[in-house]
Amino acid sequence: MPFEFLSDEQVARYGRFPQERSPGELERFFRLDQAALEQVGERRSPAANLGWAVQWGTVRMLGCF
Repeated sequence: MPFEFLSDEQVARYGRFPQERSPGELERFFRLDQAALEQVGERRSPAANLGWAVQWGTVRMLGCF
């Protein structure tokens, strides 16, 4: 993906969690709503459920994984 249009600071931040997040921000991105709970219920094991939920929250927070 071309990134020449981004500043050096934006390139350095891309795909990385910020240093500090408030509990409210984490809750907003990582709390599963009803639709997400239904999707996570389709997974095969508790480990797969946890992995999916972390990926889901990460994509919501960062816009990428």
